[in-house]
Amino acid sequence: MKDNFRGWKSVYAFTFRQATKGAGFKLVTALISILIIIALILINVTAAKPDKSSNQEPSPIKRVYVLDNSGLKPADYKTVMTQLPQGKQFEQIDFALVTGQTRDALIKNAAAASSETIAAIITSKDSAYELEAVIPWGSKITKDQAEALLSQMTSVFQTNKLMQAGLSETQLKSVLKPSVTSFAEIGKSSNQTAQLVKILAPMLFGFILYMMLLLYGQTMSKSVSTEKTSKLMETLLTSIHPYALITGKVLAITSMALLQFITWIAAAYGGIYAGNAVAHSIYPHYQSTAVIIINFLKNNIGETAMTIPAVVLAIIFFCVGFLFYCVLAALAGCLVSKPEDVASTQALFVFPVIISWLVSYFASFMDNDALQTAVRYIPFTAPFSVPVELITGSIGLFEGLIALVLLLVFSFFTIILSARIYKGLLLYTGQKLSFKMIGGILRTNK
Repeated sequence: MKDNFRGWKSVYAFTFRQATKGAGFKLVTALISILIIIALILINVTAAKPDKSSNQEPSPIKRVYVLDNSGLKPADYKTVMTQLPQGKQFEQIDFALVTGQTRDALIKNAAAASSETIAAIITSKDSAYELEAVIPWGSKITKDQAEALLSQMTSVFQTNKLMQAGLSETQLKSVLKPSVTSFAEIGKSSNQTAQLVKILAPMLFGFILYMMLLLYGQTMSKSVSTEKTSKLMETLLTSIHPYALITGKVLAITSMALLQFITWIAAAYGGIYAGNAVAHSIYPHYQSTAVIIINFLKNNIGETAMTIPAVVLAIIFFCVGFLFYCVLAALAGCLVSKPEDVASTQALFVFPVIISWLVSYFASFMDNDALQTAVRYIPFTAPFSVPVELITGSIGLFEGLIALVLLLVFSFFTIILSARIYKGLLLYTGQKLSFKMIGGILRTNK
């Protein structure tokens, strides 16, 4: 068996050199890296730009006639409102308290005053107080502008109501203090950034692996099928065993893909920090969400789930998982017996990728221990789930190592299977494939 793999290094070196020496590979790698950096800088600058709708521009309302029929002592809207977070835009408004008028008379007086005046009526109902804003006919004030003011007046009215209940200043501050709810299980971190990582990590890792497989899987398949459809297979197999040929090609394409992808990841990392720096120089209070998450990961390396061994094992598992799917792509390439079969055999590789990604992603959100365990140890789904579980602490190092060993063993036997099919189809070039034919090939090429 050992002799059957002799020469794989030569195949690896030749295939890797052919895949990376061209100007196209270097140009695409460099161009995409530059585009990633520029895009991330623009995204950060755009995200840092303040939303115009959130700016506290002065309200166009100049005067408000307030008819308070609540039965409570009238509130000092102008004084209290300017102390609220969103109250500065209403500080130019003059609040005129009106008594002894009907609703219709109040609205008529507001309309006669100016086009920048509205009427506000406060009424006591059976179980609540109603605050109504009325915009006179022909006014310049829009419904949204009146609703914004009414929202602030409601806050002032609620504060005034509590003050008249006889509460002290300390008690009033306690009552007005906002309530925030949170949920955490015993033994689990309640850090919001940690929870965000656990939500985004399955999606991010799965999407990255999915895109890598779609980008490079076809390259792997075509690399293996080229010699078969161009009649070079007979010459190759006289000097090297199929095991060594398939192993060398798979490792070479995998190395090329990882090298290119690591370059893009480095560009993205630099683009995130460059974009954050540029945006921060323009908008000093801006801090990129991506930078916050990265800093969180840095600060938590060595604690709980995010230990250095777990992160290293996750990276190794990610690479081995990519290697496994490259082996599957090679197997799809081995099944090609004529040039027109190349497109149809791609489905044998693409479908498992799509299905495994979806199953792994949705399994991470389902409260089903049996399903999550199965996804963890099945070679097709493990590359999408185990790296994330290692980093987030859902599984321990021992479980991760078991899943890694299973994946390596399965990859090895898939290489053997691919090599046997590759060699056996030498006698069936140009013929239509069938399960019976493949079964016969495997029986005769042991």
